[in-house]
Amino acid sequence: MKRVVLAFAMMMFGLMNAQVKFGINGGFSSAVVSDDFDELTAGYYAGVFTEFGIPGFAKMQPAVNYVKFKDDSYLQIPVIMKFYFLPKVNVQLGPQFAFRLDDVPDTINKTNFGAAVGLGADLFSGLLIEARYAFQLNNAFKSPATGEKLHFNLFNVGLGLRL
Repeated sequence: MKRVVLAFAMMMFGLMNAQVKFGINGGFSSAVVSDDFDELTAGYYAGVFTEFGIPGFAKMQPAVNYVKFKDDSYLQIPVIMKFYFLPKVNVQLGPQFAFRLDDVPDTINKTNFGAAVGLGADLFSGLLIEARYAFQLNNAFKSPATGEKLHFNLFNVGLGLRL
């Protein structure tokens, strides 16, 4: 029982000392249709994020972004873990959700679920830069024919500012 209480106390102490930051971000976004890179669609994203964790080691950065392409717009929700292997450079990994805001045919899913990987750097005065690629894991078709697959993978490059 003492070990459970000690583990709980250590966890609560760690959470109380976690630094919570809020910020804004935005930049270039590109959608890759399926797994071939011959159909690229350029756009932009803008949003807000929060960041908490152990400085210099690992941070969690959930965000809500508005993503706009030609005729499509998405609400993108990445939940990224940032691991610091160098003092200001991080490797990013985590799930990402994207919800289409526009009308689509009944055969297309409006909800995308993916895994994101990326790199980032903390520059100065709260400014950060990041590049992230998200692989859609679910099929974009609701009821695909045998072997039929469609994926909307997203690539983001942008800046953020911790407030």
